[in-house]
Amino acid sequence: MKTRPAICNRKKRFATREAAEEVAARAPFKLRVYKCSLCRRFHLTSRTKGMKLPPRDPGGSGCA
Repeated sequence: MKTRPAICNRKKRFATREAAEEVAARAPFKLRVYKCSLCRRFHLTSRTKGMKLPPRDPGGSGCA
């Protein structure tokens, strides 16, 4: 995920992934952790655009 400088400056920075995941776990909604390419720290986001989805079941036909 590419973060713009203005967004990076507004977001809270975490030194470790574990610290960010701890805060994300306490949030009332789904957050995920990512490493910022600008500050090299970890941020939280609620965005899911561009995330890889889990693989589909290759053996399943999708019919019940």
